Amino acid sequence: MFDRFNPVSLLVWAALGMPSLALATPVIEDDPTSGGATVWVGVTYSSLIPDYASDQQTGQSEADLVGDDDHPNFYTAFDDNGSASTTDGELGFRIRVAEEESPAGFTHVALVGIEATGDDAIDMFAMLDQSGQDEIGIFRPGTGANTSPNTTTVSATGTTYSLVLSGASQNYAWQAVTDISDPGVLDWDLDNALDAESSRDYFVSFSIDFADLIAELDAVGITGIDQSSPLRYVVGTSTQPNSFNQDLGGPDGCTNCATTWSALGGFSNPISATGAPLPIPEPSSGLLLGLGLAALAARLRSRS
Repeated sequence: MFDRFNPVSLLVWAALGMPSLALATPVIEDDPTSGGATVWVGVTYSSLIPDYASDQQTGQSEADLVGDDDHPNFYTAFDDNGSASTTDGELGFRIRVAEEESPAGFTHVALVGIEATGDDAIDMFAMLDQSGQDEIGIFRPGTGANTSPNTTTVSATGTTYSLVLSGASQNYAWQAVTDISDPGVLDWDLDNALDAESSRDYFVSFSIDFADLIAELDAVGITGIDQSSPLRYVVGTSTQPNSFNQDLGGPDGCTNCATTWSALGGFSNPISATGAPLPIPEPSSGLLLGLGLAALAARLRSRS
């Protein structure tokens, strides 16, 4: 399970120049209200604005990703389970949305596209589906090019998990933004809705097994990935589990644009599963990702 926060860890992260941090209750913890916390790493984008408020396509604020300079809209966290292996553990995702609507609880799909080869196409999806399935999954891309919003589809092939809402194996959380879920928070309502409890922002969080992610990548010909490999993310919400159709992290709307993910600013900056920031490539060398051609060549998607 995710390690509880301690001051020494924070000092180490600060000394290493890690990206912006937020303390929040873990995805996995026996009692999320106990005050225990893990270090969530804010995922950065090339845009100065993590996401624009009120740019969701369906008018549902619960699906509206929100963020600003002081409050990321997307975070990751990693638990290596105390193992020396670099290919196991749990990878957690946390998304900030504008509010909770009726009925209580998150009732949409949270999609995280994972780009692992540097070829500007989404290679895999992590998904929380609460549009009717109530499951977490790792799914392979569909038949589209997966290089832009309107060419991106999600297949039904992959690995799924049931939602676990409590206990040592908890893999899901739906929490209001408060001093407990986000200590040091400066603003509970980034979309500037009416100043009421019902309008405060919410975190939806879920986790996947990292070994399962690597196995699914292996199955589509992407090998050599471990917890230090550069990953880029596309994050969004949807009413259905096979595409993005409500909101995207980074761009202002544009869920059905033909503009490529890279040109749109939909890809996050490179980051490892463990949360270590990685060099941002020059626009003319999108395959480098700071690791060099030799290291990356072994990880390129098989086209056979």
